[in-house]
Amino acid sequence: MSAGRVTLYIATSVDGYIADLEGGVDLLEEFQSESDGNEDEEGFREFFASIDCLVMGATTYEQVLGFGEWPYGDKPTYVFTQRVLSPATEAVEFVDREVAELSTELKKQHDHIWLVGGAQLAQTFLRERQIDALRLSQIPVLLGDGISLFAGEYDRQKLQLIDISVHDSGILEQHYEILGINSSR
Repeated sequence: MSAGRVTLYIATSVDGYIADLEGGVDLLEEFQSESDGNEDEEGFREFFASIDCLVMGATTYEQVLGFGEWPYGDKPTYVFTQRVLSPATEAVEFVDREVAELSTELKKQHDHIWLVGGAQLAQTFLRERQIDALRLSQIPVLLGDGISLFAGEYDRQKLQLIDISVHDSGILEQHYEILGINSSR
């Protein structure tokens, strides 16, 4: 098995926020109600089928639980937390480890890892150069403030644009490879 890859696949506002100041993602819900709800489904289904492991922070985990039924089936899910939480399924494991240590271990065990969020965890993965690809779904909204996806310093990591698509709803999806991560790219 070759070394696995980590993809951060996440939605942001045009000005780079993944949630409002309280952590709410109403912008996504409001936007989905304005579109037909099916246009991005195909791209997401294909992406989800390509992953075999998920990683997320505790706040993201709790937010996903609040949406209802666990949407990720039996795919192994690692939740970074220092708190005691209840697992949604047997596939959920809570971890309190160094990001680079766990990422290296997961890349040996899994081909494609989805870093679901949140912002602090994504920023740590980026700073520690543990993300191989970015898939950003840019929602056509300016929030003005909120939880920024890219707060911090990233040592000028260079990106290569792989694909870009525009959906009828106005969502702009950008797919980048991060150059120099785990390969000779």
